[in-house]
Amino acid sequence: MNVNLKDVFDCYSDENTRLGETPSVSDDRVCALTNTKLGRENAVFKKRLRKYPVILAAVVAVVMLMGAGFVAASDSIDGWFKTRWEEVTGEEMSDEHYETIASLSQYIGLSETSDGVTVTIDSATVGDDVAYVMITAECDSGKFTTTGTSTFGIWEVYVNSNRKGGGIGRIAVDENGKAYYLDEIKLTNIDSDEPLDVSIHLGNLNALIYSNEDGSPIWYTGDGEWSFDFTLERTETKAIDITDNLPWTGVTQFTVTEFGVVATYDSNSDDVPRVIRYNHMKIYAVMEDGTEMSVNSASSSGYTGTIDSYYFWEVPIDLDEVVAIRVGEDVIEIQ
Repeated sequence: MNVNLKDVFDCYSDENTRLGETPSVSDDRVCALTNTKLGRENAVFKKRLRKYPVILAAVVAVVMLMGAGFVAASDSIDGWFKTRWEEVTGEEMSDEHYETIASLSQYIGLSETSDGVTVTIDSATVGDDVAYVMITAECDSGKFTTTGTSTFGIWEVYVNSNRKGGGIGRIAVDENGKAYYLDEIKLTNIDSDEPLDVSIHLGNLNALIYSNEDGSPIWYTGDGEWSFDFTLERTETKAIDITDNLPWTGVTQFTVTEFGVVATYDSNSDDVPRVIRYNHMKIYAVMEDGTEMSVNSASSSGYTGTIDSYYFWEVPIDLDEVVAIRVGEDVIEIQ
């Protein structure tokens, strides 16, 4: 089935719409009401103040990969997260949830052409510990297929001059043969208050395409390289810090954010769940309507002593809708 990107969401009918200021759902009144709603001493809902996103003209992990039938539902990252949420959960994303993701996202719009392929750094969603960047590719000699491997042989990312880990994978191909990739950039050990000066270098694209000459599937293997430098502004984020009444004595801090969970634990303790100690992907956010969202990537700092483990939701969540976090068989109630 062919889907026209511009027809999927009315809010994208005007190309300039996504460049405007997006509403934020996190003001002092909301935070105060949420604290009252929680009614628990061990869960403190607080907001972390960041600048709202603005556009600057300068501008190993699990990656979100889709099946062959997936078609991009929006040409910007917030719309894609909305579509992915509905694919994973089977439920529509609420307007408030979408506004939260939109407030954490910003448009970039940088393009470069090499060896007949135009690569565009389209947009990004930015958290304290991770940033997601949507990248597109269009090939002069054909259209990308929805099947087959599509990878960049060269992937290098620097943030504030520090080489960063993460991963990139194709997430969609639209009806015009444009490929969409999601670049996950881990921001651990980066000051959470300063803007992010990002350098992305890609090269040696290998992909299955439909040839423009006869329409047959052929392998594109090129020597093209694409380099981009841009700045991502820090966005306003929120967190739920849980320090008391945790089900494990070896875990000293447990923080839930829109992007994931940060667990601080003592590696010498015998009371640390295997899910946290070994970065298992069995952590879920339970929403008010019963919908669950799982983490799909993780990273840790250090191997002994006090360790911070980071787990990232497959789709950023709205903390106002979370009622519990499930870690393996253990459940931590938020409300």
